[in-house]
Amino acid sequence: MAAIVERVEGGGGSVDSESVSPRLPSPPPDQPHQNNPLLGLPIVAIETILNFLSYDEISLLRLVCKRMDMICQRMLNQGFLKVERYHSLCQKQVKAQLPRRESERRNHSLARHADILAAVETRLSLLNMTFMKYVDSNLCCFIPGKVIDEIYRVLRYVNSTRTTEGS
Repeated sequence: MAAIVERVEGGGGSVDSESVSPRLPSPPPDQPHQNNPLLGLPIVAIETILNFLSYDEISLLRLVCKRMDMICQRMLNQGFLKVERYHSLCQKQVKAQLPRRESERRNHSLARHADILAAVETRLSLLNMTFMKYVDSNLCCFIPGKVIDEIYRVLRYVNSTRTTEGS
């Protein structure tokens, strides 16, 4: 305060930016954020916007505020369930194209795809055993968004190479 009085009286002292403009208090958690129009949108609209981001970016947005944390947790949990369903679909499609005999299956062009999908299935089941008990109890969310992105990348690669080899 002395710096402000000194400045007003014509003194040459420096003025601290904190002493001139005090910080505005953050809004209480139960009130919508007036200063951030994104957070004022309905949850469905925010989720639609966030669907353009990777799951890794969504996991980083959890730090923004409590409301964004809640929305991102829900999206990460749904993302893990979606990647499990997508894997199941890919695996069914590959298995349908493989021969029934094991000896013919090993030499088939899709044998490598089936092996990759089996490895992904192992990882998914380990992640499911690790996280989903706690997710279902609402104790945490599926934290590693980057893992979801990587699984999607592998599954898309398997799907794209399967269609080019099959034609």
